[in-house]
Amino acid sequence: MWRLLLDLFGALGVIATIGAISWACFQRIALKELISSVRALGDQRLTRPIQSNVTGPVGELVTLFNKVAPQLEQKMVQLERDRQQLQAVLSGMAEGVIAIDARRRLLFANAEASTLFRLDETGVGRLVAELIRNPQVQDAVEATLTSPGGYQGEVTFIGRESPPRSSTRVLALHGTPLPGSPAPGGVLVFHDVTELRHLERMRQDFVANVSHELKTPLASIKAYTETLLDWGLDDPAVNVRFLKRIEEQAERLNLLIMDLLSLARIEAGQDTFRHEPLQLAGVVHARIEDARPRAEAKGLTFSIELDELDDTVLVIADEEAVRQILDNLLDNAVKYTPENKSVAVRCRLTADAVLLEVADTGIGIPRDDLPRIFERFYRVDKARSRAMGGTGLGLSIVKHLVQSIGGKLTVDSRVGSGTTFGIELPRVARGSTS
Repeated sequence: MWRLLLDLFGALGVIATIGAISWACFQRIALKELISSVRALGDQRLTRPIQSNVTGPVGELVTLFNKVAPQLEQKMVQLERDRQQLQAVLSGMAEGVIAIDARRRLLFANAEASTLFRLDETGVGRLVAELIRNPQVQDAVEATLTSPGGYQGEVTFIGRESPPRSSTRVLALHGTPLPGSPAPGGVLVFHDVTELRHLERMRQDFVANVSHELKTPLASIKAYTETLLDWGLDDPAVNVRFLKRIEEQAERLNLLIMDLLSLARIEAGQDTFRHEPLQLAGVVHARIEDARPRAEAKGLTFSIELDELDDTVLVIADEEAVRQILDNLLDNAVKYTPENKSVAVRCRLTADAVLLEVADTGIGIPRDDLPRIFERFYRVDKARSRAMGGTGLGLSIVKHLVQSIGGKLTVDSRVGSGTTFGIELPRVARGSTS
């Protein structure tokens, strides 16, 4: 009997031992799965529920993980979606955006900022002062991180793009510190206002120039009129001469006003030009003959190279528009070419265009002035240009007329050697009438 009881207790002990070992194994397996799932969650990989019936602390952890993991995964998916949306928005912005930390190190730069400052992925983590060597930008960074209200102003920046979009850029800069005290970082937004400032400067120049152009002839008319009223009317030798001067200045005012009105209509698209097939040869020869007396009066000679331009060459343009273009270019060529030199008019044909060139051997235009010569009233040598007359609007009118025709306008010049203006007009294909 005692033997049987001992055997029974031994069997129960073995079973208990096996149960304890099994329980420990299940605990260990559940713990390993739990560790693996937590690692996967930390690596932002999707997990699946842990299937386990273990109890105790490990069981409680498994139950808690199965409950929390889907919520964390949903939040991580949402955060990644938000990050991608923010990345898309920042990449599509026309403004350059950079983010910095409290140590003045770069955290992020969008596509426009990367292009503007020639940044790449290797710049992340480096000091902004090393990446953007501009004292004004450094001052803006300091003000953004140390001032509660951040920074707002403009900086002048020398472009480093390849190829450069502009030699000197004006950037409106807005810096905002991140929440916290002290600020843990900041965001700087750069907006390129170079073109806006250029337009403002053009507007100011236009107002100043048109005021001068109006004031000069009006002052002359007033002076001559006062002289005539005081005593000149009774002097036949004076009154006729003064009246002619008044007429000249009145005509100068009339030409200025007509050019201003013409330019305004062209810019607004309100001109009455009808661009249709036009026989170019007759217009070109007529304009040359009209300019020839003025050229001969200065001892200039015309060099005509129009062999390819015959009556069969048609362009899509309005005759009046072509006349204004050639008159302005020939007038400038004659005006700015010294005595006893020459003006050349050349023509070359391509399959779809007619290339006209008006070249002079005059004073030429400095390279720095070439981009601005088509601005209204812009003069390279203001004193000399005003002495020679003209409204200062001719080249602006030429540029807009060529654009309205759908052509191209080029200029090539060397100081002391002369200037060549090239006009490319769309050509009507041979055998076509439209």
